[in-house]
Formats: sequence, C-alpha cells, structure tokens
Amino acid sequence: MQYNPLGKTDLRVSRLCLGCMTFGEPDRGNHAWTLPEESSRPIIKRALEGGINFFDTANSYSDGSSEEIVGRALRDFARREDVVVATKVFHRVGDLPEGLSRAQILRSIDDSLRRLGMDYVDILQIHRWDYNTPIEETLEALNDVVKAGKARYIGASSMHASQFAQALELQKQHGWAQFVSMQD
Repeated sequence: MQYNPLGKTDLRVSRLCLGCMTFGEPDRGNHAWTLPEESSRPIIKRALEGGINFFDTANSYSDGSSEEIVGRALRDFARREDVVVATKVFHRVGDLPEGLSRAQILRSIDDSLRRLGMDYVDILQIHRWDYNTPIEETLEALNDVVKAGKARYIGASSMHASQFAQALELQKQHGWAQFVSMQD
C-alpha cells in the first residue's frame, strides 16, 4: 500500500480510504442494505491487513451504529496511532436535529467519540453546508473542537467551491483552524 501526506497535515493516509457508510445495523437508520457488525468486522480487518489505514464514517450512518462498529473493530484489530479516522457531522441522529449550530457540533463530536470509543478523531468534517446556521458560528465551533483536542483537523464535504472558498477565507481572517480536506 502506498501512503501519502494529507495536504499540509502530519497525517499519512493510505491511497485507499475505506468508506464506512455500508457498515451499520440494518434496523437503525434509513438503509436496510447496511451490513451488521458480524459482516462488517471481516471487511475492516481485511482492509487493515491490506494496508488501509484511513477510515471515513459519519455520525448519521445507520443512526450512529456505523461509528460503533468501526470503533470496536479498530480497537480490536489496530492500534489507535496507526489509523486515521474521519467522521462527519450534520445529519439527524435519532431524535436530535440536523445542522451545524454550535450546540449541534459540540453535542455531535462528544456523541461520535463515545460511539467510536476514542478520545479524538483525526478529521471532523461537516457533511453539508448548513443554510440555517451562520457559517461563522459553524467555523468557530469547529475551531473550538480542534482547540479542545477532540479533532486534530477539520474538513468539509458536499458543498459548492464558492462556499468552501468563503469558509477558508473566514477561517483565515479569524485565525481559526482551517479545512484540510474536501470530500465530494
């Protein structure tokens, strides 16, 4: 497996990243096609054996059960310092509202860390642009998550290039942690 630095971070990631949307209890969330834990674990183990060290999940995948499955498997099959874990925040989980308000981000990172069984994630990404929350509120909350040591870096997903550029400019102006990745 080849490994590359992720942008200007100190993270070295495998050329392949295992997306974990498929992992989750089928009776939780919106996708009956997800694989339960007993079917997910061998895939995660094989990915690690093949050299994949980069795992991407989200708080909302199978109503949080993807993070639970991924977290348990990584604890059983790998050392924390040998893997790069990314998760995302935005969508509804259980009865909690969706969005990127300060309260939602701070609640979501704590819930994700609990489900993953980790002290921090390597990358916390916003899953979508939130048209109902001022972007400054979102970016300041993400900065606070990084300052608190709950995420090493932040990234974005599924937004227009102009929105991404606007966010980067605001982060620069305020001295906040900057997005290190864009997933689309």
